[in-house]
Amino acid sequence: MRKILGFFFFVSVFSLYGQQTLTLRIEDAYKQPLASAVVHFIGKHYISDAQGRVVISKLSQGKFPIKVSYLGFTDYESIIVIPAPQPYVITMQEEITQLTGTVFVKRIAKPVEVTSSIDKVKLQQKSGEELAKVVSSVAGVSMIQTGATIAKPVIHGLHSNRILILNNEVRQEGQQWGTDHAPEIDPSIADKITVVKGAEAVRYGSDALGGVIVIAPNRLPYGDGLHGELSPSFASNGRKLATTFKLESAIPGWHDWAWRVQGTLKRSGDIRTADYVLNNTAAQEANFSVATGVQKEQGTAELFYSRYQNESSVFYGSHIGNLDDLLRRFEVGRPLTTFPFSYSIEAPKQKVIHHLLKAKGFYFLPFGGKITTQYAFQKDIRQEFSVRRLDRTRIPALNMELTSHLWELFWESIGNSHWKTQLGGNFSYQQNYNQPGTGVVPVIPNFTSVGYGAFIIEKYHSDKWDAEAGLRYDYKYLNADGYNMYGERYGGEHNFHNLTYSLGGSYQASPSLGISSNIGIAWRAPQVNELYSSGLHHGAGTFNLGEASLKPETGAKWITSLKYEPKQSGFFLNMDIYAQVIRNYIYDYPTGETRTLSSGVYPIFQYTQADAFFRGADLEISQRILRWGANSNTLSYGIRGAVVFANELKTNRYFPFIPAPRLSHSLEWKVTPKGLFKHIEASVGHTFVAKQTRFEPSQELVPTTPEAYHLFEASLGGTLSITEHQSLSVRVSAENLLNQLYKEYTNRFRYYAHDLGRNISLRLSYNF
Repeated sequence: MRKILGFFFFVSVFSLYGQQTLTLRIEDAYKQPLASAVVHFIGKHYISDAQGRVVISKLSQGKFPIKVSYLGFTDYESIIVIPAPQPYVITMQEEITQLTGTVFVKRIAKPVEVTSSIDKVKLQQKSGEELAKVVSSVAGVSMIQTGATIAKPVIHGLHSNRILILNNEVRQEGQQWGTDHAPEIDPSIADKITVVKGAEAVRYGSDALGGVIVIAPNRLPYGDGLHGELSPSFASNGRKLATTFKLESAIPGWHDWAWRVQGTLKRSGDIRTADYVLNNTAAQEANFSVATGVQKEQGTAELFYSRYQNESSVFYGSHIGNLDDLLRRFEVGRPLTTFPFSYSIEAPKQKVIHHLLKAKGFYFLPFGGKITTQYAFQKDIRQEFSVRRLDRTRIPALNMELTSHLWELFWESIGNSHWKTQLGGNFSYQQNYNQPGTGVVPVIPNFTSVGYGAFIIEKYHSDKWDAEAGLRYDYKYLNADGYNMYGERYGGEHNFHNLTYSLGGSYQASPSLGISSNIGIAWRAPQVNELYSSGLHHGAGTFNLGEASLKPETGAKWITSLKYEPKQSGFFLNMDIYAQVIRNYIYDYPTGETRTLSSGVYPIFQYTQADAFFRGADLEISQRILRWGANSNTLSYGIRGAVVFANELKTNRYFPFIPAPRLSHSLEWKVTPKGLFKHIEASVGHTFVAKQTRFEPSQELVPTTPEAYHLFEASLGGTLSITEHQSLSVRVSAENLLNQLYKEYTNRFRYYAHDLGRNISLRLSYNF
């Protein structure tokens, strides 16, 4: 009996001796403690006390991932070796946050490129919205629309294939069919969306003349416990219902293995203007994504899959039966007949399915640096339905499948040196196939595309200076083959290649003043729809004709950004100035002719090109007016504006669909009350959009542009603390509060109808 008791005593003492205690101290760059920081460690959450301390006991020896989050600071992620030094000091790097919460600049790592970001809080406040509307909250970013359900982001006047979208680090394909197709992306997967406003061809490859939109989910929760969020929303205009959910965790007992599941459901009916219903503008959407990964000390491997499905109807008023009705509609500018609200989705309509599969891994090499490889598979299925005779309406008039394979490999140096190098290459293969049996000649031919590129980027970092230089070579091969409506075979082989470079730098003149400037050369090969379009684009209600002799676009963009934020003043200024010359700029314009099909009469748009000169400026200013209480109660005023001009270099003629100057300002009140609410905020805002006077009447369907308009908005929201790890955010907002009847110049359906009327939204977000 004594031997048994002695054995248990020995085991108990050994167990106590083997257990370790970890004391963390969370502080900022000025050694000040950060209270209420959230520490994610071995499947649990801990909150730092007033001294910034967290004490974690009963730990075994080993290596464990840790993550620390604090509002206004960049997340800290690392590996801790137990036993660790006591206390273990974690220094958080501060972010500068603009009034609206959409623009930030890291103090420590000064970016050379000009960027603006939308953080998680603002993304939750816009849950249920489409990507283009979400990113249009950034200065210098707007939308080009095709009716109420199709929109693309515009950066500094450029859109479509001149804006490169990275969806979870993968180039988004599926935009080769034309401008009347919205990006097949669910923005709800993002934890942050960053807009890069420069010509970033070296870093991201061709097609980035206007900029880059980076949609980034949060890192997988290695070492964390189960948590998630549920975000339902309702919008009055269109009676739109949307729900997004996310669930993620590390595997119990396997803290270096994590997973995430996310999904979104949306349904909306006919949209209303201030005066009437836009019939057949309903839409429905069902998306989901899954991700998993394993993180080790020497590297990480991750797998991601997403499926996006959208079905949306096309406004009846854009498909008109005869020439007389078409001309009359241009004159009236609104539908002659409307019907009651409906959730029905009838032809003409679009149905889109987008698959994305990504496998990524990186490894820290024993001789130095990190090597990363990534493969992505994408498959886009697009069906477009037109009003046809008998029962043929149920058969898609266009049925296209686009398959894309993307692979990249790059190496980057790691260390504390002032110099860092990144070099790598990529390969892409793409094939478009038009499914037979539609009874309609495809608007574009079948095609195969092959591309590859290689790049090198060198970076320099010091206390005040950052500099970056890059060089890249790209090659693209295109082979198109099809038959037109006259039974004639058309298409051909094309070979494009280009050398691009970028040079930029940033200077931190003082803790409150920073300036960055860069120049980049980017290029874009003409897309198949620009070369060989010959048919009806259902979404736009236009008959498009390509031009097989188009040359690649090459653009040189210079952009300079100034940021000024004196400490403790509550003032923030951000100004971007840019100029860009694009050789062989490609655009489509109305020829003045029409094409009659069985479904109606449509205006003909022809692709052409000319040398272009773009220039403009973005401005953001905010000023704290009042501050009281514990410095967390504030009243602030903010203003945001953007202007862009674009014309031909030789003739000075203006290009169509360039956004008009716009200016918005807002008054925002924030308070941190005692009790259930963590915080409450309210805001009112006003947006003014000027009349676009810089246009060419001969390149418009009607010889005038919409009048200037004013829109007002308001919002009220707050966050309730349910438990230590659970919260509920509630937000009510109103757009076009005064129900203004207006038209937006960059909406291709402005010829037929007005834009959206009042829209009141209710959004909830439950985090646990």
